[in-house]
Amino acid sequence: METIGQQLREARERKKISLETAAQGTKIKGEYLAAMEADQFDRIEAPVYVRGFLRIYGQYLGIDSKPLVNQFSNLRSPEPAAPVEPPKPIIHRPIGKTSTSVLPEPQTPLSPMLLLALLSVVVCVLLVIWAVWAVFGGSGQPKGEPKPTDKPAASSVPAKVAAESYLKPKGVGPALIIEPPRKPAHTLTLRADESCEVTVTVDGAVLFRQPMPKGEVRKFDANRSIKIKVNDGNAVHVWYDQKDMGKLGRRRELVERQF
Repeated sequence: METIGQQLREARERKKISLETAAQGTKIKGEYLAAMEADQFDRIEAPVYVRGFLRIYGQYLGIDSKPLVNQFSNLRSPEPAAPVEPPKPIIHRPIGKTSTSVLPEPQTPLSPMLLLALLSVVVCVLLVIWAVWAVFGGSGQPKGEPKPTDKPAASSVPAKVAAESYLKPKGVGPALIIEPPRKPAHTLTLRADESCEVTVTVDGAVLFRQPMPKGEVRKFDANRSIKIKVNDGNAVHVWYDQKDMGKLGRRRELVERQF
């Protein structure tokens, strides 16, 4: 069975077309065409690019590209790995008579770290008890507190000012208002009815530039404008802001359009 590269090279030689002419007609780099004819698909960035290039190149040479894509997919699909059976447990059978008596499990002694932790907790509890006793001095009232019969000392700060300074937290600035994310102003949906090269620029930045295989759907959101460029106007169906805009142009027509 002929390889993919042999089929492509023979079809191109039958038409007497050079690689340079084929690269201009398909908008695919000549080095990629040469790599496909040499069955060196690893020189192309990703398998999805290879499938798109095979469809475009096959249509350009006038041959059915579907068997080529299927043959490439079979090359890329890994062989299923053999299932690994779990190891069987090894059962040790005792020799002679078995005893039904159950021996007590040995008790694990406390580790030195655990003993040290328990000792630290006991010391902390004793220190807290001693501090409480030192503050209250063995009586029901803490030292230095005025008795109920004592008159409170006059404060030099007015009550209103003291209350305001107490209630007002220190070091707290104005609250930050976080606005919710805004919804995009415009939405552009693309569907590739045929394989084609697509470039999409959103708000002045190029977000997508690669081949779109047949049946692929892409969605783009923008705040100001969306610009699209395709090498086949009849290959792309467009919806702008959920409105059906139809095809961009005629077959094999290079179209640039801004929404």
